Amino acid sequence: MLIEATSDSQQLSGARCVVKTDSSRWNVVTPGDVLIVTADGDLHVVCDKPGYRTSEVVYRAPPGLNSPSVGIGASGGSGGVGAAGIGLGANLPLSFGGKEKAYPSRVLVEMGRS
Repeated sequence: MLIEATSDSQQLSGARCVVKTDSSRWNVVTPGDVLIVTADGDLHVVCDKPGYRTSEVVYRAPPGLNSPSVGIGASGGSGGVGAAGIGLGANLPLSFGGKEKAYPSRVLVEMGRS
């Protein structure tokens, strides 16, 4: 799975991201790859980079991990101002034949400037 960060529709290199499932955790710097052999629950991707708001994307895995939906994450910025991020799965429409394909092959995390 390719993890990418963007800001104002431009690729943002060097964001530090944590990718988590129910039983595993990976650290990656954008753009970067994470190998998830078996899907296990919701997929959380949290990215941080100096000068940008921390952003989170969550793909909710329904019972049976058949077809996750796009999740929206929010984070606090300086001065109590919140920010919203949205994750987009590439290769649409997504096809899910089993647990190993329950997550998208590409995750975009939109990061706003702080």
